[in-house]
Amino acid sequence: MSGILTAIILATVSAKVPSGFSNGDVLLSDCRGSRQFVAGYVSGWMDKWNRDDYLARRNFVDAVPTSKAMMNSAYFANSVGANFCIPVGTTAAAISDMLCTFLEENPGVRDAAGDDLMMTLVEGKYRCPLP
Repeated sequence: MSGILTAIILATVSAKVPSGFSNGDVLLSDCRGSRQFVAGYVSGWMDKWNRDDYLARRNFVDAVPTSKAMMNSAYFANSVGANFCIPVGTTAAAISDMLCTFLEENPGVRDAAGDDLMMTLVEGKYRCPLP
């Protein structure tokens, strides 16, 4: 009986997942509904960027003995082009509120991918200071 219940729950959950990635329209509808979904999206996006940053740094450190590997890491870093520094203690809820406000105030960008919208928002708000 528990296998059938699990299958029903999974079918119900997967039926609510839109095909493809989130875009501004989907995120805005979540903003107007349950902000928990938006905060979850923001948390996942931030976790991915933190993990990518860690892997890129580890890759660079591991590549130090090899000049070709160092060049590949440098090309990777330039192609990513991320330049943001989020202060310690900033919550996903705070960033999701900013995202919802951004989507309300900018209807022309709502067809963009969620990843692009997050990158625009975070880089605009949390640009790293120049050294």
